[in-house]
Amino acid sequence: MARPRSEDKHLALLRAATEVIAAQGLGASTASIAKLAGVAEGTLFRYFATKDVLLAAVFEHLIEAMEACFTVGYEANAPVKQRTLVMWNNYVDWGIAHPAAYATMNQLAVSAKLAPEQLEKAIKLCGDVGIRPEPAPFEGLSSAEASEFMDAVLTSIANTTIGLATVRPGLTGAYKAAGFEMMWQAITPH
Repeated sequence: MARPRSEDKHLALLRAATEVIAAQGLGASTASIAKLAGVAEGTLFRYFATKDVLLAAVFEHLIEAMEACFTVGYEANAPVKQRTLVMWNNYVDWGIAHPAAYATMNQLAVSAKLAPEQLEKAIKLCGDVGIRPEPAPFEGLSSAEASEFMDAVLTSIANTTIGLATVRPGLTGAYKAAGFEMMWQAITPH
C-alpha cells in the first residue's frame, strides 16, 4: 500500500526544483532536485509522474506567489499608469527578493515546456492593469514576430532593472523608476 503524500514533501520538491533549475537550468537532473529536497528520486516521481509534470507544477507554484505579491498596493480604480507602476514595482521587488524563483520563471517562460493556458495565465497576470500593448509594426516582422520581439524587449528591461538593483541596492528606487519609464514608453502609443 502506497504511503500518503505529504504536503511538506510536495512543497520541498517544488522549492528544491526552483533552486536547482535556477542554478543548473531546465536540464538539471531529477536526482539533484530530489537530493536537495531530502528525498529519494523515486519519491519525486510519486509526486510528479514526469519531469515535465514537475516543471508545470513549479510554474504554478511560482505564478501563485507572484499573484499574491502583485496585489500589494494595487487599486483597481487607480489610473492605468498608476496600476502599471504598482505592478512593475511589485514584480521588480519580487524578482529581487526571490532570485531563484525569478530565474526559474524566466527559464520556464521561454522553454516550450508550458501548456498554452499556463502562458496565458502569465500574460493575464501582467495584463490585469488594463493595457494590452499592440506591438508596433516592425518592417519585416509579422504581428506574431513583432509581439515576440516586444515581449523579449520588456523582459530585457525587467531583467536589467532587477539585475542592477540586486548588485546596487542603494539605487533600487532609481533603477525601478528608470526601468518603468522605459517599459511605459515601449507599451504606450506615442
